[in-house]
Amino acid sequence: MHHAHIDKFAYQDSPVHRLDARVKFIVMVIFMAFVISLPPNSVVILSLYAIGPFAVLVSGRIPLRFVFKQIIIVSPFILVLALSCPFYDRTPVSVSFGPLSWQITAGWLRCCNILAKFTVTMMCIIALVSTTRFTNLLEGLGKLGIPKILTAQLGLLYRYIFVVIDKAQHMLLSRRARSSNYLGFRNELKTASAMIGSLFIRSIDTAENISIAMQGRGFNQKWRSLSQMHTGWADYLFIVLSAIYILALELFAKPVLT
Repeated sequence: MHHAHIDKFAYQDSPVHRLDARVKFIVMVIFMAFVISLPPNSVVILSLYAIGPFAVLVSGRIPLRFVFKQIIIVSPFILVLALSCPFYDRTPVSVSFGPLSWQITAGWLRCCNILAKFTVTMMCIIALVSTTRFTNLLEGLGKLGIPKILTAQLGLLYRYIFVVIDKAQHMLLSRRARSSNYLGFRNELKTASAMIGSLFIRSIDTAENISIAMQGRGFNQKWRSLSQMHTGWADYLFIVLSAIYILALELFAKPVLT
């Protein structure tokens, strides 16, 4: 697995890619705070909130197929929560969309709201990661006052997770090369347990070796990037446009659609 799988589109060049990582991170946090704070019956207005990250993804030339693939990969975790809502909240509510009106339960409305918020926030996160190099993002977080230990943990996780995945892929390849027959559920379970245990032990040894190598090279929990961070007119324009967009939704669209 290539080390740039998560942010492989962050190395492109576009007006969004050239924005300061600190500016994009702050705007993302504020935007997500407004999205999460929307009431449970605000399904329609969430479609308007989705326009913002969608515009960033399009202007950054991020393939939408890649975006929705990443959303689908992590969606099972939120689906369990969302699909449980209709079972414990059966209060009937009336929903109208233009001239159309129908009756559903509050549980289904809450389910749709959770899924919509999840999709919008995931689009926002993917837009940030796909238009910002991870080293620049870590450096920006450090300059914003995020604790050094947290940025160090994020950086180590980003690098070390691919080492573990690479070892797991080698183990699976070796397993397929040595046996192509199905051994039965019990034997397959024993084999999988042994492989997971071996991977866990090898990952501890690898982590220790990586730690020794980084300490030998003078790592002091501070991430550095070759890119020079500076806030220019494009960053201020992005802040102004984002503020106008959020305020317009909150002051004009939200009172009408919720």
